[in-house]
Amino acid sequence: MLPVYQEVKPNPLQGANLCSRVFFWWLNPLFKIGHKRRLEEDDMYSVLPEDRSQHLGEELQGFWDKEVLRAENDAQKPSLTRAIIKCYWKSYLVLGIFTLIEESAKVIQPIFLGKIINYFENYDPMDSVALNTAYAYATVLTVCTLILAILHHLYFYHVQCAGMRLRIAMCHMIYRKALRLSNMAMGKTTTGQIVNLLSNDVNKFDQVTVFLHFLWAGPLQAIAVTALLWMEIGISCLAGMAVLIILLPFQSCFGKLFSSLRSKTATFTDARIRTMNEVITGIRIIKMYAWEKSFSDLVTNLRKKEISKILRSSYLRGMNLASFFSASKIIVFVTFTTYVLLGNVITASRVFVAVTLYGAVRLTVTLFFPAAIEKVSEAIISIRRIQNFLLLDEILQRNRQPPSDGKKMVHVQDFTAFWDKDLQLLEDGDLTVIGDRGTTLSGGQKARVNLARAVYQDADIYLLDDPLSAVDAEVSRHLFELCICQTLHEKITILVTHQLQYLKAASQILILKDGKMVQKGTYTEFLKSGIDFGSLLKKDNEESEQLPVPETPTLRNRTFSESSVWSQQSSRPSLKDGAVETQDTENVPVTLSDENRSEGKVGFQAYKNYFRAGAHWIVIIFLILLNTAAQVAYVLQDWWLSYWANQQSTLNVTVNGGGNVTKKLDLNWYLGIYSGLTVATVLFGIARSLLVFYVLVNSSQTLHNKMFESILKAPVLFFDRNPIGRILNRFSKDIGHLDDLLPLTVLDFIQTLLQVVGVVSVAVAVIPWIAIPLVPLGIVFIFLRRYFLETSRDVKRLESTTRSPVFSHLSSSLQGLWTIRAYKAEERCQELFDAHQDLHSEAWFLFLTTSRWFAVRLDAICAMFVIVVAFGSLILAKTLDAGQVGLALSYALTLMGMFQWCVRQSAEVENMMISVERVIEYTDLEKEAPWEYQKRPPPTWPHEGVIIFDNVNFMYSLDGPLVLKHLTALIKSREKVGIVGRTGAGKSSLISALFRLSEPEGKIWIDKILTTEIGLHDLRKKMSIIPQEPVLFTGTMRKNLDPFNEHTDEELWNALQEVQLKETIEDLPGKMDTELAESGSNFSVGQRQLVCLARAILRKNQILIIDEATANVDPRTDELIQKKIREKFAHCTVLTIAHRLNTIIDSDRIMVLDSGRLKEYDEPYVLLQNKESLFYKMVQQLGKAEAAALTETAKQVYFKRNYPHIGHTDHMVTNTSNGQPSTLTIFETAL
Repeated sequence: MLPVYQEVKPNPLQGANLCSRVFFWWLNPLFKIGHKRRLEEDDMYSVLPEDRSQHLGEELQGFWDKEVLRAENDAQKPSLTRAIIKCYWKSYLVLGIFTLIEESAKVIQPIFLGKIINYFENYDPMDSVALNTAYAYATVLTVCTLILAILHHLYFYHVQCAGMRLRIAMCHMIYRKALRLSNMAMGKTTTGQIVNLLSNDVNKFDQVTVFLHFLWAGPLQAIAVTALLWMEIGISCLAGMAVLIILLPFQSCFGKLFSSLRSKTATFTDARIRTMNEVITGIRIIKMYAWEKSFSDLVTNLRKKEISKILRSSYLRGMNLASFFSASKIIVFVTFTTYVLLGNVITASRVFVAVTLYGAVRLTVTLFFPAAIEKVSEAIISIRRIQNFLLLDEILQRNRQPPSDGKKMVHVQDFTAFWDKDLQLLEDGDLTVIGDRGTTLSGGQKARVNLARAVYQDADIYLLDDPLSAVDAEVSRHLFELCICQTLHEKITILVTHQLQYLKAASQILILKDGKMVQKGTYTEFLKSGIDFGSLLKKDNEESEQLPVPETPTLRNRTFSESSVWSQQSSRPSLKDGAVETQDTENVPVTLSDENRSEGKVGFQAYKNYFRAGAHWIVIIFLILLNTAAQVAYVLQDWWLSYWANQQSTLNVTVNGGGNVTKKLDLNWYLGIYSGLTVATVLFGIARSLLVFYVLVNSSQTLHNKMFESILKAPVLFFDRNPIGRILNRFSKDIGHLDDLLPLTVLDFIQTLLQVVGVVSVAVAVIPWIAIPLVPLGIVFIFLRRYFLETSRDVKRLESTTRSPVFSHLSSSLQGLWTIRAYKAEERCQELFDAHQDLHSEAWFLFLTTSRWFAVRLDAICAMFVIVVAFGSLILAKTLDAGQVGLALSYALTLMGMFQWCVRQSAEVENMMISVERVIEYTDLEKEAPWEYQKRPPPTWPHEGVIIFDNVNFMYSLDGPLVLKHLTALIKSREKVGIVGRTGAGKSSLISALFRLSEPEGKIWIDKILTTEIGLHDLRKKMSIIPQEPVLFTGTMRKNLDPFNEHTDEELWNALQEVQLKETIEDLPGKMDTELAESGSNFSVGQRQLVCLARAILRKNQILIIDEATANVDPRTDELIQKKIREKFAHCTVLTIAHRLNTIIDSDRIMVLDSGRLKEYDEPYVLLQNKESLFYKMVQQLGKAEAAALTETAKQVYFKRNYPHIGHTDHMVTNTSNGQPSTLTIFETAL
């Protein structure tokens, strides 16, 4: 990859003129492209030079370095906040002027509104001077509106850019620091923590800059508004302000409650997702054990707890939104009730000036000001965390020369087996792109790339940390001989390994245990002193399994530079006897389908399903009516005020002739209705909020349960085709949206939409002519929204896809930190990081500007509407009275911000509905056969355990290749059958067919019952399996052994004793009820395998299937497992899939499979007599000594079984010959 991206598309903003900058015209070409086709990364404009990651980062780094120096001189702690302020205060201060102008315009608007209404109150058709001044006022009003429309978006664009710059600079500094952390510092922090700084903490800067100026603008505006109100309506304005002030702590209380609920919910959500992760990872095992119901209950319980918390926090949110919705109503109500009760007369101009002024200040005081305080406090916490990170110790940047002792040493390390062959397999040879952390390579290939990279460096000393364990024996030998012994024979090489066969080639051997040196010497010295490597290996098994020996630090100790090191990390799965590199899953490579991404619009069907999942349609109709009622009450309350004012002014006019005696209206009647309407507004508002949340959270619950049920019943093929991440994403991210964001956004959208509809209806009701210009404005708006969304969807997609490389680069850098330092690649990594950041900035920049482009145009539409209402009312002055004009105009002014918000929320709802679609897609997957049929086998079935395969064909998917072809075989009752064959021969497929993980063709009988005629659970519960990879689930040991509580404690303890785990479990704090770590990771592989054996012992089934359970287990555990199987399952039919022939050489019969066909099926000794047989060839491949031992065992077993009277073999001998090869093999492999 190039260190810096070339200038692909110069940024048009650089050459744009003022007009183009104000209206964002320079973005038009991008929208045209977005309209024609999907936007790709190449369409994005390159970053402005001043926004480049390197430039910004180095600038802030400079200020920070100065700050650190200053603090050192003054013996203080350096302050990151100070460095940030020094760096950015000038540019940010200028933006304060914008805020000032904008907030002043908001305050000036109502004054001119009052003047226009005044004209109507004292309307005199003859007075042309008054008419002209009214026109002047209307002009000022519209100019204010236009200034607001344009300034607001320019301001927002610039503060968001400021936030972006600060964030980018911070990221650059955090990454730079991460590359320089010392060893001590690495211990104090974790990769997760650093990624968290980069993903969560820096995002606070994006938000804080937007609100920061309101810290001073808010209080200032409140003071100005109070003063104006005082001039307008006297002391009663204080009553309204008091309500506003009281609402503030009320809202912040809600906020505190909400965040405490939020953290409780999060713990339940984490638990649920962790469980889901295990279910999806271990789905094969869960299906084979028929444990679906147990997991279903587990997840359902977790989900119930989570939903009850989510409902509570949702109700809180609902109350919060409702209070926001009705706050202005309560304020106006309190103000005017006080005003009237103090004996004043209500007039239209006073009412609507007050209403509009309160409207202006309410947003600032109840929304922006608290948000500013909250964001600033969050940002301060984040800055503190980042500052602590930036102050951690760094490594010294200097080159040390190691003292050379003149002795050269050779160490064996096997790494580059047939790499050229591998390169030919890869499509693009050595230019193939490797996935994140090498995911596309197998373990062995990764090890070899690693070795090759080291060899390329041509250093003097090579430290090789066990590179051979990941590759199979043949490759290992090749690497060792050609790469380590030949290529590196001139160099000092230290090899850490536990493959004993390479020790002969070492000039010095050093044996470590628990980080201490046990012995040191040459191979011949060791042989003379009679030390048995094997005994060392065996003795240390237990310890090394619990604690892998920390062998790497020892290497850094200079004194050992001439010795070869051997560590006993025997828990590594490296003792595989020539097993092929990749684990034998032998599944036909199932193509991973691309995730279908819904393009374009979300269908009506999705909305219908979403709401119907939440409640009955009667409830939904009621919900619609309730929403309408709330909005009607909302409008009526304002209308009643204007009606009241009109009645009052008509009285005033009539009395004018006979002296100025103002008649009072019947106060109780007017005030009574007014109070009634206010209460109705508040109650309806709260009711509809709570109901919407109730329905939508319920719907999320229903959809989650349906999806989970559908996943549990999906065939195994589904899990092979869809990566875990994709399925898990549905349960974490998409369900998260349904629980949390979607209900809130939907409610918000409904509220604002109804208010917009209310505003327009009121205007049309007052001046019906307005309907005429409304039609073209509406059409323009609909076209604009469609046009905008085409591009904005792609921009959003690009923003999220360009964000992930930043994180993956960071986490792979942290994981490969030693490698980066060893190869001195810090500079290059930093450049790459900056390039990734710049790419993300390109997308983020478009994300900011496109949304502003749209917003400016929306506000232009609103401004048109205000102009039409203002001038329309003046032209039609004769037919209107003051109250109506006041209502129409003050409503039109509120439209400015609200219409914006409404459209933005509608786009958000549509975006999030994609989550609903993705969830619904998974509620209806193809199902495997039912778990239980009407026809159930007798409870004692199968008591014989006879298995008959009758012409069985098997494939994993309908369109896949056959993996078993015309297989016919009879397995007698209590027979022990070994199944052998090369990788991909169909060994595991045989098991899959038996368990019906996919439906086989042909017939499989077990004890005269056809397996396809009974339910899956009835079938699977009757066969025990010891799987290849032992799976434990989070939860207690008891749950892991017996999820349905079918056994007594005594039975469980006995089973544990059988597998020698009783003491281990008794040492745990809660014994069997101790919670295991995630996936039982606090047990070694061997122990987990024993738990699987205990499960099989507990089930007491007549049929046992073992899928090469010993591939990654140390010799002692292996011996134990073999012994237990022979003891406990003597009366069962046992099928063993073997990779290591010594485990099955004493079977009754052996099945040899080759590419899906049964090639040979007979007693082992008989097969060995035939020199042409595949089995004979497989045994010969193991080497002479091993082959002879196996043949001898097979012979003894054969004669003992068929001719027991010949050569009365002592019982003991057979046992040793059963057990012997297993220990032998290990060392055959090892030496």
